[in-house]
Amino acid sequence: MAGDDAAENRKKHLLNLICEVKARLDGKVDSLSFPIPQFIVIGKQSVGKSRLIEALAGETFNFVSGSLGSRRPTVLEFRNVPGLMPSRWSVFDENLKKWSTYPVQEVMIIVGNAHEACGQNVSEMPIRVKVEGQDCTDLGLVDLPGFRSYAKDDAMQQLAKKIDTMVFKFMNDENNIMLCVEEAGDAAGFATLGKAKQVDPTYKRTILIRNKLDKYYGDLTPENINKWLEGYGDLPQHLARFAVSLPHWTDTMPKAFGEMRKDCADRDMETLASKGASAKYKMTIGFQNFRNFMEIKIQQLFADALAPMLTRLKTMQEEHEKKLDVIRQETETINEDNILHATRSAGITFAQSFIFLMEGALSSEHNRKTLEEELRSFHEYCSRTKTLDEQELLPVSFEDLDSYVAYLRDTVKLPAMDVSLNGGAQFRRVMYEVEVFTRFAGLGKKLEPVDVIQARGSGLKECTWQDTITQLMMQNAPTRMRTKTKYVGERLKFFFGEQKEATVQFMLGLTGSPEEHMFSRLIPKQAQVIQRNDTMKRCIFDAFDAACDKHRIRFMQMWCDFMDSMFQSPLMLLKSGSMPSIGSGYEEEIAPTFESTKARIHQERRGRGTLQTALREKVKQIPDEDVMAKESVKMVQRIIEQTFAVIRSVVADHMQLYSESFFLLPMLRRLEGVMADMELQEEDKEKYRARKSVLEKEKAASEGMLADLTHCIEAVKRFKVTYGGGH
Repeated sequence: MAGDDAAENRKKHLLNLICEVKARLDGKVDSLSFPIPQFIVIGKQSVGKSRLIEALAGETFNFVSGSLGSRRPTVLEFRNVPGLMPSRWSVFDENLKKWSTYPVQEVMIIVGNAHEACGQNVSEMPIRVKVEGQDCTDLGLVDLPGFRSYAKDDAMQQLAKKIDTMVFKFMNDENNIMLCVEEAGDAAGFATLGKAKQVDPTYKRTILIRNKLDKYYGDLTPENINKWLEGYGDLPQHLARFAVSLPHWTDTMPKAFGEMRKDCADRDMETLASKGASAKYKMTIGFQNFRNFMEIKIQQLFADALAPMLTRLKTMQEEHEKKLDVIRQETETINEDNILHATRSAGITFAQSFIFLMEGALSSEHNRKTLEEELRSFHEYCSRTKTLDEQELLPVSFEDLDSYVAYLRDTVKLPAMDVSLNGGAQFRRVMYEVEVFTRFAGLGKKLEPVDVIQARGSGLKECTWQDTITQLMMQNAPTRMRTKTKYVGERLKFFFGEQKEATVQFMLGLTGSPEEHMFSRLIPKQAQVIQRNDTMKRCIFDAFDAACDKHRIRFMQMWCDFMDSMFQSPLMLLKSGSMPSIGSGYEEEIAPTFESTKARIHQERRGRGTLQTALREKVKQIPDEDVMAKESVKMVQRIIEQTFAVIRSVVADHMQLYSESFFLLPMLRRLEGVMADMELQEEDKEKYRARKSVLEKEKAASEGMLADLTHCIEAVKRFKVTYGGGH
């Protein structure tokens, strides 16, 4: 007896423990990631779901009045208390976090009003009811609204769809065990069981209850009784199933509900045995067998869930402690006298992290893109912002972006074309792409005799062919090259803009990464504050964008000055290289010696004027006679094209050097200073003040959640100490 009492006591404490944890955490945690099993009752309207629940409670009740039925989950906790008559009814108070006892009639009104408050809508917020009495089954379950098979108008159809959506959400939760209620005589149309199979194909968390068995007695014979119990081969052997009859009457209940419940169970056993039911199906017949099965099943489920539940509770406790620390830190940073300093400090940490990202951070995964993805995003950005038109976005030789991408991949074989990159590695790839783009610059038109005549002048002032060539080049060539340079500037600006969020994610991702020990612990802390505070994040990003645009303008101005100087004195500045070309193989190639270097210096000095000399010789060959005008135009055109090609190559060759020297390096070196000089507008200060009130609410909610978690952890620990663990 003592052992039985201890086991019974342990069972009740386990059920109460799980009930308390669910009540405290329901709606605050993701049920899909929180391992507390529960039974849910599903079925069509009028199949006897409510009477089954009443049988488990040991007495009759009716929560819902009106024509719309239940529209929200009702969580029911039943506790068997020998000798307790009448039963004690309680409703969980979400504000006070405790059970409040009411007369059963008042409980029915409270729950009914909660359902009626939904109107023609549904709510996933449950009503929690506890029933304690001598006829109760030790069990916890969720009563869900029944599937609607008929809707008289559009409003009722919409309500039926909402109910289906909500019920299926519960059914899809792997922690929920489905009590599927069907009518015993409806074997050919088990609609609810079909829905259960959709979410649980193996029926590992489905229990079938074939209700209203007594109405089907007359159809059962010694020939079909066992086939019917088997489900005529349509039900798998491993599906837990029960056939039950429950009390029903016409006017006044003839005897106590508990006695009627027992009579129904006994009559089911006797009737089916008399019809030849096999002994192996004995434990699946009658309510009492179903009740015993449920009490054992719920203990097994809860005992198995105890260890993972404690682990999850501790993990959540650590997460919320960290979250509370971040909230407190952010609260301190946005005090009225500290917000500017806090924003600047976070901005400086962001700038330092941006440098780390550009140097190459293995743990940074955010916003990695292939070159094709990057170019498509850039084209969408330019289309949206109108920074470049379609003619400026593509070289003349290509009809669309697809052909340009195919050229880069198949002809150029651009390195890392199809590798997803960000940060410094992505910048190197951008340099390859813009160099290719720049080399497609062209003059755009052929010279006409009138152009040459106008450039030569009227004869009042002497104008050499060299001056004429320079003047003709200045008319069109700088504009063509500036278009390419504008593309490069916008590509770099877009690239840097894409690194903002990648930098924040890199900062957040340092915690727990292999690179964590290489960086300051302040980085992930500041990242959490930046990520949570939209105002701070926007201020930092705006300062970053302003710095980026400033360096873009300077970069463009530098390039324009460089190209103007090239085109104004093309024959003076062009020089040929002296680097010898490599032969067919590398076998004979050796590192330069001191003697070979001296010889190359001499060769370099002597060969610097080779290109100038060649072009000047061609200029001298241009005829001055009017009758040779067409020939003169052709020669001038060839010289201009050759000169432009050399200048274009020089510009393309220097693109990476200038981009790094006058865009990337200034960004890396001066960004911290930009963040340190950041100022806040009054509008930003107002947003910070509003954020402070939000933080106070978050802090209160987080502290409440942490208190609930701590309480649940201590309760589980006490149970494990008192009763020796889960099993």
